[in-house]
Amino acid sequence: MNKLKLALLLAFTLPLSAGAAVSTVHKDFKAGEGTLLSVKSINGDIAITTGASGAVSADITYDPEKCELIAETRGNTVYFEAKNTKFRKIFSFGSNKESCAKYVIKAPVGMEVNPASVSGDISVERLNGPVTGKTVSGDVTITGPGALSLTTVSGNLKFSEAAGKMRFHTTSGDVSGSIKSSEELEADTVSGKIAIDILSAPQKGAFSLDTVSGDLELTFPKGAKADASFHSVSGDQKNNIVNDPAAAFKIKAKTTSGDLIINSK
Repeated sequence: MNKLKLALLLAFTLPLSAGAAVSTVHKDFKAGEGTLLSVKSINGDIAITTGASGAVSADITYDPEKCELIAETRGNTVYFEAKNTKFRKIFSFGSNKESCAKYVIKAPVGMEVNPASVSGDISVERLNGPVTGKTVSGDVTITGPGALSLTTVSGNLKFSEAAGKMRFHTTSGDVSGSIKSSEELEADTVSGKIAIDILSAPQKGAFSLDTVSGDLELTFPKGAKADASFHSVSGDQKNNIVNDPAAAFKIKAKTTSGDLIINSK
């Protein structure tokens, strides 16, 4: 085998990762009252946890050969974004599943955050502020109180001890978790399952839940009551809370072929 053939063979067999120049950078920003955190990723995970008051710090691992990294302030927003700059070409080999950028971010307690990723996972831990999270296929996991607006196509939405207004939307992903307190909940999915544990029975407000083929299950504390409306075309229905038409708390739940269960414990 001559040198030219050997060089071509090596070029087509060596993985891209062998030449990948992965870097980790650290960024710090001031974050006063009312500052918003916005993070956009393609296929890398986003992890946000609590940090020092008045500051946002981020460690970002990315491949500068594939990814353009933006980290800056835009008005009252601390803004991070990873953009693909290099797509698979004739002499670009290896796995396209490698992440463009991964974020590990610390932010002040109570800060509003807007993370978004195509196929990466999102986690927000004990930040206790409003979260608006979006993915296509990545999972979203939120812990701690805070209003939530979470959207995904095929990923799962998971949360614990949430508080405030709740909005959940999936196509085939599941919605599951616990709500500490809320007077307004909207959740809908096509084929995913909705399973939510209500830790404190609401005295007023409205819950609206809708699935097509996914099961729907709500669990309330004993003694909970609501003006409840249930509808299922072909699925089973079971209600174990007090249905009181005069109650200030309303539940509207419907499914086409999934089961509908309202439990108390």
